[in-house]
Amino acid sequence: MLLTTLNTIGPICIMTLIGYVMGRRVEGLHIETLGTIVIMVATPALIFSTLTSLHVTPQMLSLMAGSAVVCVCIATVLSLGLLFLSGMSIRTFLPSLVLPNSGNMGLPLVLLAFGPSGLKLGISYFFVIALIQHTIGYAIASGSFRVGFLLRQPLIYAVAAVLIVVATGVEVPTTLASTTEILGGMMIPAMLIMLGNSLATLRIADLKPAVITAVGRLIIGVISALAVIKLFDLTGEFAGTVFLMATMPSAIVTYVYAQRFRPDAGPIAGAVVVSTLLTFACLPVLLWFALSLTQ
Repeated sequence: MLLTTLNTIGPICIMTLIGYVMGRRVEGLHIETLGTIVIMVATPALIFSTLTSLHVTPQMLSLMAGSAVVCVCIATVLSLGLLFLSGMSIRTFLPSLVLPNSGNMGLPLVLLAFGPSGLKLGISYFFVIALIQHTIGYAIASGSFRVGFLLRQPLIYAVAAVLIVVATGVEVPTTLASTTEILGGMMIPAMLIMLGNSLATLRIADLKPAVITAVGRLIIGVISALAVIKLFDLTGEFAGTVFLMATMPSAIVTYVYAQRFRPDAGPIAGAVVVSTLLTFACLPVLLWFALSLTQ
């Protein structure tokens, strides 16, 4: 178990460290461009390639997607209670408390911990979180919901294509399968490099709300994951994947949208940094517990 934990955490730490060093040392690094490529190209490619090549069943897809939705609902209720008790702004901190960084950290974890089958489950969970981040998360930050923005996201069409393939059983052309596999392969290392770059460049403006948000995100993630595992009677890699994906730190995209639309983006940057550092510190325990669920 210890060796498995080290082998899983090691590559994640190394790739994140590479991004951190580049963020501190490399001048002219256009991380926004890399982020755009990841969101617009690599992410939908990975979703399509993984969920069509690994023969996802409708039952498995609906179970993991349903688990993600219920986790977010539970996290929202708990987050509203925490923000009410602490007196912190709901519009500012709610997305950071509710939405986990299931892409940058969650997907590499489940891939290294459970292999291709874990990635398949993780992608089935992640695409729901990504949709919520780019719809509800965007709406909270901007103060309005724009259907046009949603329709411009390739992620929507990648998911739709997956549903068509899964429902009909149609064979994906070899050229399309190979192309999406190659493009999707850059998503996970690129996301970890972006994560490290964020740790190098984001600053903590106010420590108290950052700590409250970070601790709250971790505890809320654990509670929501355990509740869903119990509710859906999940076992094995299903349970381990849901636990890891739900307990990840605050999503970086919450800061990206806050920086674009909100005057108080500084505290959110601090929340993302502290939340990520806290999760890294707790990663051995989180991974150990997730692996124990599969025994």
